[in-house]
Amino acid sequence: MLAVCVFLVEGMIKACPITKFYRQKGKGVLMKVNGLTESEKVTMKCVWDLGDGARLAHIMEVANGKYKKTWKPQTVSTFLGKLVKKGYIEQYRDGRYFYYHILVGRHDYRCKMLRDDLEFWNDGDIEEFAQELMDKETFSAEQRKEIAEVIKKLV
Repeated sequence: MLAVCVFLVEGMIKACPITKFYRQKGKGVLMKVNGLTESEKVTMKCVWDLGDGARLAHIMEVANGKYKKTWKPQTVSTFLGKLVKKGYIEQYRDGRYFYYHILVGRHDYRCKMLRDDLEFWNDGDIEEFAQELMDKETFSAEQRKEIAEVIKKLV
C-alpha cells in the first residue's frame, strides 16, 4: 500500500507519495523534498536558472553549456521526468512544446539540504558545523571574512 500526502502549492492541490516532508517556514504547508542524484541536481539547477516556463531545448542548452555536459534531448527528458515524479517540477503543454513549472524553489531546497547536513554530518552540533564552514580548507580567508560579515548583518 502506498501512502499519499495531499498538499497545496500555489493554490493547486497536489498528491504525492510520502517520502520526506517538511513544513515550509511561515506557510504551514508541507513541502516534499526527495533526494536528487547528481544529474538530477544539475537538471534542476538549470530549471531554477531559467525559471518557470523552461523548455527542454533551453534546459539542455544550459546543461551542456554552463555545466559542460554532453547530454542529448532524451537524456534531459529522462531527468525531467524523474524530477516530475519526485515533485520538484510539473510539466505542462502549450501548443507543440512542453514547459516546466517549479514546485520546489531553490531556496527551500538549499535550506532543507543544509538542515539535513547539519543533522547528519554534525549530529545537530551548530558549533562543529560553523567551525567546518569557517575552516581554511573550506573557503579562502577572503570568503570566510565575507561570510562572517554577512552573518553579523543577519543576526
